[in-house]
Amino acid sequence: MSLPAAAKVRTSAPRNAPARPRRTKASTVRERRGVARPVTLAIDVGGSHIKAALLGATGRVVSERLRLETPDPLTPKRLLATLVGVAESLDAHDRVSIGINGLVYAEHIYAIPVTADPAFRGFDLGSRFRRRVRRPVRILNDAQMHGLGFVRGRGVEVAITLGTGLGSALFIDGKLGPHVQFLTGAGNEDLRGGDYGDLALAALGRKKWSRRVARLIDLLRRLTNFDHLYIGGGNAALLRLDLPKDVTRGDNSAALRGAVRMWEWDLE
Repeated sequence: MSLPAAAKVRTSAPRNAPARPRRTKASTVRERRGVARPVTLAIDVGGSHIKAALLGATGRVVSERLRLETPDPLTPKRLLATLVGVAESLDAHDRVSIGINGLVYAEHIYAIPVTADPAFRGFDLGSRFRRRVRRPVRILNDAQMHGLGFVRGRGVEVAITLGTGLGSALFIDGKLGPHVQFLTGAGNEDLRGGDYGDLALAALGRKKWSRRVARLIDLLRRLTNFDHLYIGGGNAALLRLDLPKDVTRGDNSAALRGAVRMWEWDLE
């Protein structure tokens, strides 16, 4: 099965004629020296793009990286078809970790901010995906998966992701806390850009946007009394801030580490 049209890999080809991804055979990864088992397929579903790669047991990338456009409009059927297509293209895996940019609980999706489709309310992605790919799967909110790549398991730790929108995750002594989407009413209510996402960055410019993020850090400190705050996501590198010692800026590799940690940590 090839990837659906909405999930083609971004290349230099014209938008209406995207290239088909090469299929990564099991032998290509599993017979390669130094690839520790089990192999995890990590899929990060964002508001604008879906990223995927195969990871060895230590979190090292052992395959090509796929970058796909998130289907628009996004529906449960199109999301499932896209994820199955990714799994069949990168088929040399033993298990699958998926991060979704929405409200996720017990492998069910209850809401995705970039779409108002009520069909996502209670959508059992976990069992449907598992039946199609016949591999173990774990699913979290994408910021929670990202945060798992950062946290040290001590005290109150908060992770935020700056990308298409704002993602957030709370951890208490290494366990997932309640998933709270922090909304501050900074003025831009468009959920695709959010108060801190791509639209806000484009509208404000890096300097003003960075000051807005600085105010968010202060707000999160008051809301959570965090011991440490981690900042990730594709726009984290664009921040122009001198960060305090209890705030760490990372990169998107944290999502890859988090995809492996999803199988190692007690998330209950």
